[in-house]
Amino acid sequence: MPYDYPARSLDIQAQLMMFGLRPNHLMLIGAFITAYGLFETTLERALWTLSEKSIEGVRPFTETMNTEAQFRMLGEGNSKLSGKCNAILKIAACAAEDLNEYRNSLVHGYILTLAPDSVPSFMKNPHWHGATGRKKPVGDAYIDEPIQDLVLIAVWNLFALVRQIELVFIEPDAQRTIEAMENDVNRAKSYASEARHLRSLMNHEKY
Repeated sequence: MPYDYPARSLDIQAQLMMFGLRPNHLMLIGAFITAYGLFETTLERALWTLSEKSIEGVRPFTETMNTEAQFRMLGEGNSKLSGKCNAILKIAACAAEDLNEYRNSLVHGYILTLAPDSVPSFMKNPHWHGATGRKKPVGDAYIDEPIQDLVLIAVWNLFALVRQIELVFIEPDAQRTIEAMENDVNRAKSYASEARHLRSLMNHEKY
């Protein structure tokens, strides 16, 4: 008998829903991960542009950089860009740090359902059962409304930005386009910061 993969797929989806993950949660998780991947791969090419180094025939230097170093390089911009452009890139780098923390918590975190019928969250590096020796801070990815919409908008705005950075020295209008994206980048920083720091707000009963 042929393996009924469509039925098995539906069965797995049903089991995920038993954790409290509704179809809209799963759809938005997939959308965010896809958009983050687009941002991440385009960022690498944008950094090559900002460095003004030819990578033809050599291993791209970004392959050996961790994400923190990549974001720092993004924030440093390029002296040939306008002051406004570089200021926008600096804000984008801060947003990218927060979105990366959210992404890592979502992908590598434990799924937590605190109460029946509640929306689950994902926690990275939990301090459970009095365990000692953990050096990394706890990270959370909440998926209840409106967080998933906010992080999707934020990462899409950053993706649009790095696409323009990639073209900034070959397309005459790219720098003006970046300058016109100031509100979108500020919005990305605000949304990403809210998503990352929600745990601290909840811990201090401010949410």
